[in-house]
Amino acid sequence: MADLNEEVGGTNGHVVWTAPETAFMLTHLANLVASGTKTCSGFKKVHLNTCAKAVNEKFRTMKIGEQVKNHLKTQQRKFAKMTKLRKVSATGWDEDNFIITLDEEHYNDYVKV
Repeated sequence: MADLNEEVGGTNGHVVWTAPETAFMLTHLANLVASGTKTCSGFKKVHLNTCAKAVNEKFRTMKIGEQVKNHLKTQQRKFAKMTKLRKVSATGWDEDNFIITLDEEHYNDYVKV
């Protein structure tokens, strides 16, 4: 019997999302909202499944709605961290690299936490 990691590509069962897949997923969901879909309590299962189907067709993958839901939560957590960081008074923005910057003192304090 093959090693479990070999069967799932060495990812311990976790789905790997590429940057283009993530961008497509977020755009697809944003377009649902823009078209008038009510999402005040989150996306419904049918919307997540439709998004998974669109990702699968475009990128020839085998993702399911639950994986879209989990990846969306991950992206929301990352966005919340970035938003929190941007509110720190000592932050800057590097236009060349498109990254948030901190001076050394504030960075060291932030990393300690």
